[in-house]
Amino acid sequence: MGLLSSLKSIFSGGSENSENSGAMPVEHYLDYEIIPMPEKEGGQYRLNGIIRKGDKEHRIIRADLFTNKEDCAKEVVRKSTLLIDQMGDKLFG
Repeated sequence: MGLLSSLKSIFSGGSENSENSGAMPVEHYLDYEIIPMPEKEGGQYRLNGIIRKGDKEHRIIRADLFTNKEDCAKEVVRKSTLLIDQMGDKLFG
């Protein structure tokens, strides 16, 4: 799924295949928004999400797979906060 279609599903409140869109509630950390978007892959969920600050975004995708969407979303938030702490605004450029 492309970034644009993922964002469309967030703002439209769903998509044709909302089970695969995986969008979860936005988490706030410092001046950043973390949007967990677990991506269904077979019977598992791949770590996937967006880190946003203002109009800048960074997509986070990892090889990690989880058996449920909620655990995957928690790990997106955890890894994103680590990235923010380590890189700050360098994430965007």
